[in-house]
Amino acid sequence: MTEPSRNRVGTTEKSLTILEHLQREDGAGVTEVANTLGMSKSTVHSHLTTLVDCGYVTHHDKQYHVSTKLLRLGGRLRDQSPLYQAARIEMKSLAAETDGVVRLYLKEGDDATMIAQEGYYPGIAERHLGERTPLAESIAGPVMLAEHGRSDDGNAADGNAAAGEPDDAETVAHPEVDDEVRDRFDRIHRRGYAVETSSTSSDRTFAGALSRRDGAVMGALTVTVPGDAASPLSAGDRLLEAVERVELSLTSWYDSQATFSPKHSWHVHSH
Repeated sequence: MTEPSRNRVGTTEKSLTILEHLQREDGAGVTEVANTLGMSKSTVHSHLTTLVDCGYVTHHDKQYHVSTKLLRLGGRLRDQSPLYQAARIEMKSLAAETDGVVRLYLKEGDDATMIAQEGYYPGIAERHLGERTPLAESIAGPVMLAEHGRSDDGNAADGNAAAGEPDDAETVAHPEVDDEVRDRFDRIHRRGYAVETSSTSSDRTFAGALSRRDGAVMGALTVTVPGDAASPLSAGDRLLEAVERVELSLTSWYDSQATFSPKHSWHVHSH
Protein backbone atom coordinates (compact mmCIF):
# COMPACT_ATOMS: atom_id res chain seq x y z
CA MET A 1 0.00 0.00 0.00
CA THR A 2 1.21 3.52 -0.77
CA GLU A 3 1.80 5.61 2.33
CA PRO A 4 -0.41 8.73 2.54
CA SER A 5 1.42 11.96 1.80
CA ARG A 6 2.15 14.31 4.68
CA ASN A 7 1.09 17.19 2.46
CA ARG A 8 -2.48 16.08 1.79
CA VAL A 9 -4.92 18.96 1.33
CA GLY A 10 -8.05 18.36 3.39
CA THR A 11 -10.31 20.44 1.18
CA THR A 12 -9.30 18.55 -1.96
CA GLU A 13 -9.70 15.24 -0.16
CA LYS A 14 -13.25 16.15 0.89
CA SER A 15 -14.20 17.09 -2.66
CA LEU A 16 -12.89 13.80 -3.99
CA THR A 17 -14.63 11.85 -1.22
CA ILE A 18 -17.93 13.53 -2.14
CA LEU A 19 -17.32 12.84 -5.82
CA GLU A 20 -16.68 9.16 -5.16
CA HIS A 21 -19.81 8.95 -3.01
CA LEU A 22 -21.92 10.38 -5.84
CA GLN A 23 -20.46 7.79 -8.18
CA ARG A 24 -21.17 4.89 -5.82
CA GLU A 25 -24.73 6.00 -5.12
CA ASP A 26 -25.51 7.08 -8.68
CA GLY A 27 -26.32 10.54 -7.40
CA ALA A 28 -27.44 12.03 -4.10
CA GLY A 29 -28.73 15.18 -2.40
CA VAL A 30 -26.89 17.45 0.00
CA THR A 31 -28.51 16.01 3.14
CA GLU A 32 -27.78 12.41 2.15
CA VAL A 33 -24.15 13.16 1.37
CA ALA A 34 -23.72 15.10 4.62
CA ASN A 35 -25.28 12.37 6.76
CA THR A 36 -23.36 9.55 5.09
CA LEU A 37 -19.96 11.24 5.13
CA GLY A 38 -20.35 12.97 8.48
CA MET A 39 -19.98 16.49 7.13
CA SER A 40 -22.07 19.58 7.67
CA LYS A 41 -24.61 20.40 4.99
CA SER A 42 -23.02 23.81 4.42
CA THR A 43 -19.63 22.18 3.79
CA VAL A 44 -21.12 19.61 1.40
CA HIS A 45 -23.07 22.30 -0.44
CA SER A 46 -19.91 24.39 -0.91
CA HIS A 47 -17.97 21.45 -2.31
CA LEU A 48 -20.81 20.41 -4.60
CA THR A 49 -21.27 23.95 -5.89
CA THR A 50 -17.56 24.11 -6.72
CA LEU A 51 -17.67 20.73 -8.45
CA VAL A 52 -20.68 21.84 -10.49
CA ASP A 53 -18.95 25.09 -11.48
CA CYS A 54 -15.87 23.13 -12.57
CA GLY A 55 -17.97 20.72 -14.63
CA TYR A 56 -17.31 17.55 -12.65
CA VAL A 57 -20.84 17.31 -11.22
CA THR A 58 -24.31 18.08 -12.60
CA HIS A 59 -27.26 19.35 -10.56
CA HIS A 60 -30.91 18.67 -11.34
CA ASP A 61 -34.00 18.51 -9.13
CA LYS A 62 -31.94 18.72 -5.92
CA GLN A 63 -29.85 15.73 -6.96
CA TYR A 64 -26.15 15.83 -7.80
CA HIS A 65 -24.53 13.40 -10.25
CA VAL A 66 -21.02 12.86 -11.56
CA SER A 67 -20.71 14.40 -15.01
CA THR A 68 -19.05 12.99 -18.13
CA LYS A 69 -16.04 15.26 -17.72
CA LEU A 70 -14.21 12.56 -15.81
CA LEU A 71 -15.00 10.14 -18.64
CA ARG A 72 -13.43 12.54 -21.13
CA LEU A 73 -10.31 12.89 -19.01
CA GLY A 74 -10.01 9.16 -18.41
CA GLY A 75 -10.77 8.32 -22.03
CA ARG A 76 -8.05 10.64 -23.26
CA LEU A 77 -5.56 9.17 -20.80
CA ARG A 78 -6.48 5.64 -21.89
CA ASP A 79 -6.19 6.46 -25.58
CA GLN A 80 -2.71 7.89 -25.08
CA SER A 81 -1.51 4.77 -23.25
CA PRO A 82 1.07 2.74 -25.23
CA LEU A 83 -0.40 -0.38 -23.62
CA TYR A 84 -3.84 0.37 -25.04
CA GLN A 85 -2.46 1.38 -28.42
CA ALA A 86 -0.54 -1.90 -28.64
CA ALA A 87 -3.43 -4.08 -27.47
CA ARG A 88 -6.64 -2.69 -28.96
CA ILE A 89 -6.48 -4.44 -32.34
CA GLU A 90 -5.42 -7.74 -30.76
CA MET A 91 -8.31 -7.48 -28.30
CA LYS A 92 -10.85 -7.31 -31.12
CA SER A 93 -9.30 -10.30 -32.88
CA LEU A 94 -9.07 -12.35 -29.67
CA ALA A 95 -12.71 -11.67 -28.76
CA ALA A 96 -13.82 -12.71 -32.26
CA GLU A 97 -11.67 -15.87 -32.31
CA THR A 98 -12.80 -17.14 -28.90
CA ASP A 99 -16.37 -15.77 -28.72
CA GLY A 100 -15.27 -14.51 -25.32
CA VAL A 101 -14.86 -11.26 -23.43
CA VAL A 102 -11.38 -9.73 -23.54
CA ARG A 103 -10.20 -7.23 -20.95
CA LEU A 104 -7.06 -5.14 -20.69
CA TYR A 105 -5.63 -4.26 -17.27
CA LEU A 106 -3.04 -1.63 -16.42
CA LYS A 107 -0.76 -2.30 -13.45
CA GLU A 108 -0.85 0.67 -11.09
CA GLY A 109 1.21 -0.02 -7.99
CA ASP A 110 -0.49 -2.88 -6.13
CA ASP A 111 -3.69 -2.59 -8.18
CA ALA A 112 -4.97 -3.68 -11.59
CA THR A 113 -7.15 -1.17 -13.43
CA MET A 114 -9.35 -2.30 -16.31
CA ILE A 115 -8.91 0.16 -19.16
CA ALA A 116 -10.56 -1.61 -22.12
CA GLN A 117 -12.97 -4.42 -22.97
CA GLU A 118 -14.05 -6.21 -26.14
CA GLY A 119 -16.78 -8.80 -26.67
CA TYR A 120 -19.90 -9.86 -24.80
CA TYR A 121 -22.03 -12.89 -24.04
CA PRO A 122 -25.10 -13.23 -21.78
CA GLY A 123 -24.33 -13.84 -18.14
CA ILE A 124 -20.76 -12.55 -18.16
CA ALA A 125 -19.84 -10.92 -14.85
CA GLU A 126 -19.93 -7.17 -15.32
CA ARG A 127 -16.81 -5.04 -14.97
CA HIS A 128 -16.61 -1.28 -15.35
CA LEU A 129 -13.93 0.65 -17.21
CA GLY A 130 -11.62 2.28 -14.71
CA GLU A 131 -12.49 -0.30 -12.05
CA ARG A 132 -9.46 -0.70 -9.84
CA THR A 133 -8.86 -3.99 -8.00
CA PRO A 134 -6.02 -5.06 -5.68
CA LEU A 135 -3.72 -7.51 -7.43
CA ALA A 136 -4.52 -10.11 -4.79
CA GLU A 137 -8.21 -10.01 -5.77
CA SER A 138 -7.96 -10.05 -9.56
CA ILE A 139 -7.22 -12.84 -12.03
CA ALA A 140 -4.89 -10.34 -13.70
CA GLY A 141 -2.92 -10.01 -10.48
CA PRO A 142 -1.21 -13.43 -10.28
CA VAL A 143 0.20 -13.27 -13.80
CA MET A 144 1.58 -9.79 -13.25
CA LEU A 145 3.09 -10.76 -9.91
CA ALA A 146 4.47 -14.01 -11.32
CA GLU A 147 6.06 -12.21 -14.26
CA HIS A 148 7.46 -9.54 -11.95
CA GLY A 149 8.92 -12.27 -9.73
CA ARG A 150 10.49 -13.98 -12.72
CA SER A 151 12.11 -10.76 -13.93
CA ASP A 152 13.51 -10.24 -10.41
CA ASP A 153 14.84 -13.79 -10.12
CA GLY A 154 15.93 -14.09 -13.73
CA ASN A 155 14.57 -17.63 -13.79
CA ALA A 156 11.36 -19.38 -14.72
CA ALA A 157 10.53 -22.89 -13.58
CA ASP A 158 11.15 -25.76 -15.99
CA GLY A 159 8.68 -28.41 -17.04
CA ASN A 160 5.17 -28.42 -18.46
CA ALA A 161 1.92 -28.06 -16.56
CA ALA A 162 -1.27 -29.58 -17.85
CA ALA A 163 -2.94 -27.12 -20.18
CA GLY A 164 -5.84 -25.37 -18.53
CA GLU A 165 -5.04 -26.68 -15.03
CA PRO A 166 -6.88 -24.30 -12.68
CA ASP A 167 -4.76 -22.21 -10.35
CA ASP A 168 -5.19 -22.10 -6.60
CA ALA A 169 -8.06 -19.94 -5.40
CA GLU A 170 -5.84 -17.87 -3.10
CA THR A 171 -3.64 -15.04 -4.29
CA VAL A 172 -1.27 -12.72 -2.48
CA ALA A 173 0.28 -9.35 -3.17
CA HIS A 174 3.94 -10.49 -3.34
CA PRO A 175 5.45 -13.53 -5.07
CA GLU A 176 8.11 -14.36 -2.50
CA VAL A 177 6.03 -15.16 0.58
CA ASP A 178 5.53 -18.95 0.73
CA ASP A 179 5.93 -22.23 -1.13
CA GLU A 180 2.25 -22.53 -2.07
CA VAL A 181 2.25 -19.20 -3.83
CA ARG A 182 5.61 -19.90 -5.44
CA ASP A 183 4.20 -23.20 -6.78
CA ARG A 184 1.31 -21.34 -8.31
CA PHE A 185 3.63 -18.86 -9.99
CA ASP A 186 5.75 -21.76 -11.27
CA ARG A 187 2.65 -23.20 -12.98
CA ILE A 188 1.92 -19.83 -14.53
CA HIS A 189 5.52 -19.59 -15.78
CA ARG A 190 5.40 -23.06 -17.34
CA ARG A 191 2.01 -22.60 -18.95
CA GLY A 192 2.42 -18.94 -19.84
CA TYR A 193 -0.94 -17.87 -18.42
CA ALA A 194 -3.17 -18.20 -15.37
CA VAL A 195 -6.55 -19.96 -15.37
CA GLU A 196 -9.52 -19.29 -13.14
CA THR A 197 -13.00 -20.86 -13.06
CA SER A 198 -15.84 -18.63 -11.92
CA SER A 199 -17.22 -19.37 -8.45
CA THR A 200 -20.78 -18.71 -9.67
CA SER A 201 -20.70 -20.32 -13.12
CA SER A 202 -18.59 -22.56 -15.33
CA ASP A 203 -17.02 -19.62 -17.15
CA ARG A 204 -13.24 -19.76 -17.42
CA THR A 205 -10.84 -16.84 -17.51
CA PHE A 206 -7.33 -17.00 -18.95
CA ALA A 207 -4.84 -14.23 -18.12
CA GLY A 208 -1.41 -13.35 -19.47
CA ALA A 209 1.03 -10.66 -18.33
CA LEU A 210 2.17 -7.89 -20.67
CA SER A 211 5.76 -6.74 -20.24
CA ARG A 212 8.20 -4.42 -21.92
CA ARG A 213 11.46 -5.74 -23.33
CA ASP A 214 13.29 -4.53 -20.20
CA GLY A 215 11.06 -6.79 -18.07
CA ALA A 216 8.85 -4.05 -16.61
CA VAL A 217 5.33 -5.46 -16.17
CA MET A 218 2.81 -3.03 -17.64
CA GLY A 219 -0.44 -4.94 -17.30
CA ALA A 220 -2.34 -8.03 -18.31
CA LEU A 221 -4.69 -9.32 -20.99
CA THR A 222 -7.54 -11.66 -20.05
CA VAL A 223 -10.14 -13.59 -22.00
CA THR A 224 -13.25 -15.08 -20.38
CA VAL A 225 -15.15 -17.81 -22.22
CA PRO A 226 -18.49 -19.41 -21.24
CA GLY A 227 -18.45 -22.89 -19.77
CA ASP A 228 -20.30 -24.29 -22.77
CA ALA A 229 -17.67 -23.06 -25.23
CA ALA A 230 -16.77 -25.69 -27.83
CA SER A 231 -13.07 -25.65 -26.97
CA PRO A 232 -12.39 -23.44 -23.94
CA LEU A 233 -8.77 -24.55 -23.54
CA SER A 234 -7.88 -23.20 -26.98
CA ALA A 235 -8.61 -19.73 -25.57
CA GLY A 236 -5.37 -20.02 -23.59
CA ASP A 237 -3.38 -20.68 -26.76
CA ARG A 238 -5.05 -17.78 -28.55
CA LEU A 239 -4.31 -15.55 -25.57
CA LEU A 240 -0.60 -16.42 -25.65
CA GLU A 241 -0.42 -15.52 -29.33
CA ALA A 242 -2.13 -12.18 -28.66
CA VAL A 243 0.20 -11.43 -25.73
CA GLU A 244 3.25 -12.04 -27.90
CA ARG A 245 1.99 -9.67 -30.58
CA VAL A 246 1.08 -6.97 -28.04
CA GLU A 247 4.51 -7.18 -26.43
CA LEU A 248 6.14 -6.89 -29.85
CA SER A 249 4.08 -3.75 -30.50
CA LEU A 250 5.08 -2.37 -27.09
CA THR A 251 8.74 -2.93 -27.90
CA SER A 252 8.35 -1.11 -31.20
CA TRP A 253 6.50 1.75 -29.53
CA TYR A 254 9.12 2.30 -26.84
CA ASP A 255 11.94 2.01 -29.35
CA SER A 256 10.31 4.68 -31.51
CA GLN A 257 9.71 6.96 -28.50
CA ALA A 258 13.21 6.65 -27.07
CA THR A 259 14.12 10.21 -28.05
CA PHE A 260 10.91 11.79 -26.71
CA SER A 261 11.08 14.09 -23.71
CA PRO A 262 9.89 12.84 -20.27
CA LYS A 263 6.78 14.96 -20.71
CA HIS A 264 5.51 12.52 -23.32
CA SER A 265 6.59 9.30 -21.61
CA TRP A 266 4.40 6.88 -19.67
CA HIS A 267 5.62 5.89 -16.23
CA VAL A 268 5.21 2.23 -15.34
CA HIS A 269 4.44 1.44 -11.69
CA SER A 270 6.18 -1.93 -11.56
CA HIS A 271 6.93 -2.09 -7.86
